[in-house]
Amino acid sequence: MNGNQIAVIDAVFDVDEVTEPFGKRWGQERLTVTREQLAALQSGKLLAVDVLQEYVVFLEMEKG
Repeated sequence: MNGNQIAVIDAVFDVDEVTEPFGKRWGQERLTVTREQLAALQSGKLLAVDVLQEYVVFLEMEKG
């Protein structure tokens, strides 16, 4: 995945206080996926996510 990582966590954490699981980060944002968006992923669509009005992340469901 081009160096990108995904971690399963139990709760949002403050990146100014916690460096795990990715090391030091300089910002954070919480996103909520709707049932409709999840259904779109499950049907083979991708989600384009605007991150901090600076980056775009494309999410897709693992195939297979």
